[in-house]
Amino acid sequence: MKLMPPHRSDSPGPWWPPRSAALAALIFCVSTFCVSAFRASLNPDEVFDLYNPKRIVLIVAGALVFWLSIHGRAGARPGLKMLRRMALVGLPGLVVLFVLAMAMDIWVLHDTANMAAWNLRWILLWSGYFGTGLAAWLALRYGMALAEAEQRAAMDHGAGARRTDAPDHGFWVKTGRQAIHIAQSEVEWIEAEGNYVRIHAQGGHSGLVRSTLAAIESQLIAEDFVRIHRSALCRRSAIKGYRRKPSGALLALLASGAEAPMGRRFARHLTDELRPFPGDPALADDTVSPHEGEIRAA
Repeated sequence: MKLMPPHRSDSPGPWWPPRSAALAALIFCVSTFCVSAFRASLNPDEVFDLYNPKRIVLIVAGALVFWLSIHGRAGARPGLKMLRRMALVGLPGLVVLFVLAMAMDIWVLHDTANMAAWNLRWILLWSGYFGTGLAAWLALRYGMALAEAEQRAAMDHGAGARRTDAPDHGFWVKTGRQAIHIAQSEVEWIEAEGNYVRIHAQGGHSGLVRSTLAAIESQLIAEDFVRIHRSALCRRSAIKGYRRKPSGALLALLASGAEAPMGRRFARHLTDELRPFPGDPALADDTVSPHEGEIRAA
């Protein structure tokens, strides 16, 4: 029986809907219209006109500026870079709105009395609307980003818990005419032998499984095992040293006293971890790591 790899649920989908910018701009347009109309209704010096054409044109244009400021940022993470890009759109948009208001007063409404002061006042008020809208939008973005991060953390924790709590089924291997069971926690190292894979247990016994080394590797806990040769895997905690043969080949010295081949392509990061410190007497013999004496004594 082979140990099945732990199941991991699919990653969550996009955390921000692709059409959210248009929806946010629409909400901004409606809310700005309502607030602006309510403010105008409180002015006793003017006759209230709910559908004032200048107000409607400027609010729609302002919503377009708001949409341009947030459009294309729906898939980006909130940050200073995104804020700078939004400012590069929003600030010129204020200038465009001011020019548009002046143009309507001159060529459409033909009302130029105090138009600069009135339009500047309106732009300042709209800047407050714009800032409030962006603050609400960014707060929602940050909240959804935080919720997604918590969801991913919960998924990772759940996957780790499932792997920790999963029973160690291990492997059924053939040795002679017998079939014996080797738990995954007892596996010390594994080597490929033709169309078979030989699994070595920490107790010294071993057996064959008809499989490939890559298939067996995919069923192991990745943090516990490391590839030491193109045809060999080893438990990390079992490696106690290394030895160089007269031919130059490297052998990993294991806790059980066994020796496993180490390929040069895989040996660098392992030998770096086991490299002795300068001044260590073991440097006098470059064929044995300083851990070999400990292994033989054991």
